[in-house]
Amino acid sequence: MISKTLLVIFDGCRPDALAQAHTPHVDRLWQNGAYTWGAQSVVPSYTLPAHMSMFRGVTPERHGVTDNVFQPSAVAYPSFVDIAHQHRRHTAMFYSWEQLRDLSAHGSLTVSYCRDGAVTPDADQIVAAQAADLLARERPDLLVVYLAESDLVGHAAGWMSAAYLQAIERMDEALGLLLATLDEAGLREEYTVLFLSDHGGHEHTHGTGSPEDLTIPWILCGPGIKTGHTLTTPVRIYDTAATIAHLLGIPRPDVWEGQPIWEAFDRA
Repeated sequence: MISKTLLVIFDGCRPDALAQAHTPHVDRLWQNGAYTWGAQSVVPSYTLPAHMSMFRGVTPERHGVTDNVFQPSAVAYPSFVDIAHQHRRHTAMFYSWEQLRDLSAHGSLTVSYCRDGAVTPDADQIVAAQAADLLARERPDLLVVYLAESDLVGHAAGWMSAAYLQAIERMDEALGLLLATLDEAGLREEYTVLFLSDHGGHEHTHGTGSPEDLTIPWILCGPGIKTGHTLTTPVRIYDTAATIAHLLGIPRPDVWEGQPIWEAFDRA
């Protein structure tokens, strides 16, 4: 079944933080979808390398981005945004960290909106509100929403601190706005929601191969997805690109390493 896709990313969000924080909207997704609390990011577990793997379907060893600075070698691996654009899909991305601008080729996004979370209070809420408005008006085939606050607060106050958990709760409220928009516009049967993080963290940092840094949540919820199903298939962050391509009904490039998470679907 081909489905429009809403991808929501909480930067630096550990699965055990979701268990401790009050996150009714994330809870709604996993309780009505297929999920794992043990998906794996990549080493080095920094934001840009992890996102390059998420979008371009390969490990950092291949795309060549090993810190938060873009490398031209990554363009050898088209992102799922690029493939969607090539197949005439309406693509949009709303984000609160400007360094993510190179996750796809220039021109592949129909709509691009950034509000820097490091300098703008409530940037995630602004980003989510703008994304919700576009969702209701234009109903894009692919909508990516990236929220940064949990990573910013993790660095400042520490991962698993009270402030960090509160940041995740605010991000959950932003997610709730997007889900409410789907409900109010009667779009829940048109969209599959894929929720994940790029990496975890420990103390005031991340980037290592430790379980605290590498382990991430990964949730798929929507039409044709199993309900309340705990995934047993190992999920790697670079499987995200292939899963989104399958949802959109677009071909997967041969150069991608990741595979769709077939187990999540009622009928693969």
